[in-house]
Amino acid sequence: MNAEPALYTIRVQGHLGAIALSAFPSLTAQYEAAHTVLVGQLDRSGLYGVLSQLEMLGLDLVSLNRVRARPAELPDQAANKGS
Repeated sequence: MNAEPALYTIRVQGHLGAIALSAFPSLTAQYEAAHTVLVGQLDRSGLYGVLSQLEMLGLDLVSLNRVRARPAELPDQAANKGS
């Protein structure tokens, strides 16, 4: 696992209220259907801290995704497109 900060989306069951969301000050909350999606940049310790908070609050983790930026096209891939 890379220790560099990365963008994560963390989906939890239910709609979290203001008090529960205050446990995640570095994340932005969005509501989708029956879930709350927490989004933000986290390094390794920050990610484990968020997961620990979820557990301590008794929240059900639905999914955890590291959002990868679209990789830059390699120079020889671009040259081969014209062939």
